[in-house]
Amino acid sequence: MSLTNLEDVVTAATTVTDSAVLANALRNFLKRDVAEHLLASSLPDDVDPLAILNPTTNTLGYLYVLTARLEQPGAAIQLAPQIYAFCEGCSSTPLAYVSERVNTFVNRLMRQPNLPELLEALAKFVQRYPHKRDVFTMVHMVFLHACVVTRQYQVALPVLSVPMGSIDKTIYPINYLDNLLYHYFGAFVYIALKRWPQAEEFLEMVVAAPIASSIPSAIQMEAMKKLALVQLIRHGTLKSLPRYVPQMFTKSIKQSPYGQLAKAYPAGNLIQIAEKEAKVFTQDFNFGLLREVLDHAPRWKLRMLTKTYLTLSMSEIGKEIGMEDGKVLRALVEDMIRVGEITAILENDTLTFIDEKPDFRPEDVEKALAEAQRQCERLALLDQQIGRSKEFLQKALKERDSGGGGAWAGHGGMDEELLWAEDLQGEGYV
Repeated sequence: MSLTNLEDVVTAATTVTDSAVLANALRNFLKRDVAEHLLASSLPDDVDPLAILNPTTNTLGYLYVLTARLEQPGAAIQLAPQIYAFCEGCSSTPLAYVSERVNTFVNRLMRQPNLPELLEALAKFVQRYPHKRDVFTMVHMVFLHACVVTRQYQVALPVLSVPMGSIDKTIYPINYLDNLLYHYFGAFVYIALKRWPQAEEFLEMVVAAPIASSIPSAIQMEAMKKLALVQLIRHGTLKSLPRYVPQMFTKSIKQSPYGQLAKAYPAGNLIQIAEKEAKVFTQDFNFGLLREVLDHAPRWKLRMLTKTYLTLSMSEIGKEIGMEDGKVLRALVEDMIRVGEITAILENDTLTFIDEKPDFRPEDVEKALAEAQRQCERLALLDQQIGRSKEFLQKALKERDSGGGGAWAGHGGMDEELLWAEDLQGEGYV
């Protein structure tokens, strides 16, 4: 099939039922120097092709025309209704044949000045694009990047709520860096929303990702710094990393200002360390997280008291944790009781600690067992996929035979990896 003009494209998009044939024809048409210009133009009598095409039944044609119109920054302001119509109504099956055009579409959206207003549409598109919702694509990473740079963190939650359980590089090409950035941006979203358990999980995924030779990615090193701070907030100390994580991460943190802070936490000279190393935390874009760590220190001091005392007066607690303002102290104690950080009763000016007793409801147990079963099924599927991967098996055997401890996955150059850093500069946690 040969397409020579926009009328041919619209005709093919509305009549050809074989998505593979149509995708190949559109791909060949795009090789022409004037293809983008033709796709962005109008039909005879100034008819808008997007008014003829249906985003659901004519997904490929709609995508190619809409993407061409988005080539110019600012075009999305007038095209917002069409963008929403496409993102909410497109069909995933034909999109599997044109991943390169999908990536162009998403990248052009990223350059639009009204990107914040388009994120809801992009979130719907991310969930409709792959043939299964748990299949990871480059679009997932770009979407989270968009949420971070626009600080629209809540919009990312529906996408992040679906665990990425599989990949299909034959349909949705991705690379090592896409995986790192997806989890790094996801962690950033959770940090901004103060969802510490999820932030810790995503940062650990970045740090635990395989590394080429013995040199970790710059993103992994930055993630390790954030992970250390998140662990102080969540656990009051640094937690041991899984055994398969290279020891260089732990050593680098212990020998840095982050290690000094962790060693003194929560009762040491934290302010002195923060002031002395302020330049380091600021250059790492972690000063906001550092403030959270310092704000959580009194909470961890109070939690440590539960291991020593059964009853304490508010004045005694104030002296122990270094908090003189009685109103602020009472508010802190009441909040910690409310959120379950301590199990205690506050009567008048006396705080009585209570031994925690686990409370498991039958429905909670059933829910946990069901989730464990789903995770086992997902791991079994991944194990089958890895077992069929010729690339993985060949490189794993090479590593075994050479005695190396490095992993098989490769990644981009250092310059490329550092491009994300300036995009994240701003207020708050960066």
